[in-house]
Amino acid sequence: MAAVLGLKPPDRLPQPERKAAGRRSPLLPPPSLEEVLGAEPHFLSDGVRRAFEARAAKPPQYGYSTDTLVGRRQILQLAHDTLTNQSSRTEYDRALSEDRDAALTLDVAWDKVPGVLCALQEAGEAQAVLAIGEHLLEDRPPKRFKQDVVLAMALAYVDISRDAMAASPPDVIRCCEVLERALKLLQEDGAINLAPGLLSQIDETLEEITPRCVLELLALPLDEKHQIERQEGLRGVRNILWSVGRGGIATVGGGFSREAYMNEAFLQMTSAEQMDFFSKTPNSIPPEWFEIYSVALANVAQAIVSKRPELIMMADDLFEQLQKFNIGSQYAYDNEMDLALERALCSLLVGDISNCRIWLAIDNESSAHRDPKIVEFIVNNSTIDQQENDLLPGLCKLLETWLVSEVFPRSRDTRGMQFTLGDYYDDPKVLSYLEMMEGGGASHLAAAAAIAKLGAQATAALGTVKSSAVQAFNKIFPLIEQLDRSAMENPNDGLEEPVSKFDQKNIMGFDIHDSKNAALKIVCASALFALLTVIGLKYLPRNKVLPAIRSEHESMTVANVVDSVDGK
Repeated sequence: MAAVLGLKPPDRLPQPERKAAGRRSPLLPPPSLEEVLGAEPHFLSDGVRRAFEARAAKPPQYGYSTDTLVGRRQILQLAHDTLTNQSSRTEYDRALSEDRDAALTLDVAWDKVPGVLCALQEAGEAQAVLAIGEHLLEDRPPKRFKQDVVLAMALAYVDISRDAMAASPPDVIRCCEVLERALKLLQEDGAINLAPGLLSQIDETLEEITPRCVLELLALPLDEKHQIERQEGLRGVRNILWSVGRGGIATVGGGFSREAYMNEAFLQMTSAEQMDFFSKTPNSIPPEWFEIYSVALANVAQAIVSKRPELIMMADDLFEQLQKFNIGSQYAYDNEMDLALERALCSLLVGDISNCRIWLAIDNESSAHRDPKIVEFIVNNSTIDQQENDLLPGLCKLLETWLVSEVFPRSRDTRGMQFTLGDYYDDPKVLSYLEMMEGGGASHLAAAAAIAKLGAQATAALGTVKSSAVQAFNKIFPLIEQLDRSAMENPNDGLEEPVSKFDQKNIMGFDIHDSKNAALKIVCASALFALLTVIGLKYLPRNKVLPAIRSEHESMTVANVVDSVDGK
């Protein structure tokens, strides 16, 4: 006896409808009658009957037409009758062993096709539902017919989203992608009123998982193959962070605060991308302390990468803005010492050793800027002699360790980069800029030459700095204790581990035989995603909103940096 689900069109259909109904992907074998009922192949008549009664007792909740519900019931009844009658089951088993596709093909009346799709979706044949449904929609079917097809396809997408989140690790990008397709289908193809509850659940789920999806897009490799996906991630970050309330008070979906989410996003962005984001943020969203500080470090990283010391001056301007607004009071060290280290090292990067020493108060023991631990670090890493710059090796080691420990790990393009101070100071573009400083800048050039000459004596390839130097640096750099370094060194940990630990039953764990539960439980991860906030908050200082300081000139400069990087 022939079976059900190949959708062979009856001869009486108009040609376009026959074409649509008859198409089927050869890669998608139809489900067996047992699968249609949710029964196992070894079930005897009683087991088949119980499976049929269970399936028939739970009709789909969402807005199918009467014709579709009748068609679904007829398919279930046919499967039941075939498998519970000894002679018909014997014939079915024989036909199945000889030609599976032929055995599972039956003429289906046109108005019963949506009922078949409904049964296919309940049987877990999501890909078959989508393949057949797409072909049917191409032929512009009648409105009610189309709505039933769209509803079956939307539920199939929901099934796929559940499977994506049940994977190990969960495929958040895939889940988000298919739910967006389901939402678009329901919104654009006239099925909104059929399943308002399903539409609402999909929309709420997307609101919760989209922030994590965007982070995973940003975390994709920095190669041409993934460029489109990462650009989508960058647009997503802007849409999310530019739509929440000011001051970091409003939460982002998934339980993130604005600060925590921006910090995680920045860790997956290049230095140029961070600068571009900052420069293009609307002036109606005032920058906060952590944002300005992060972008200042991004300027330093990009200056090293592109050999553009003018970006060091921009970073120094940002640090100066933070000092002017007296933001450092939120930390547990004196205000007058705030950001002195950063400004000192910015001075050193443009060859201004004198200003570097002033900021560090090396020669002024009574200065509020002087930190004995920093001075001790410099001295311990220098060979003292009678030369004017006898502490230069220690200053270079301080600079190098700051770059390795604090600056480079914050950007994708500098994390793990091989680097020596000599490569930077001996670059023609850097030397040309230093020459223009202060009407010729002989002192800056001399400092650059001295640092470059130190070469291997005072610098080392990135990643080979002695652990003792880093440990000593951690003791004297105040912000190190405020930030969780492990996430910068292992940026992907935050994207995989929290999600993989979710209770999959709570996320997507609904009975595949229960369409009502399937729709209501799609990716129910709101509370669990909130756990991610704890990770993000470990990085950040308390909130402090600053007046807008994004000047027109700065925006143009940063845009030029991004363009120059993209053009490489």
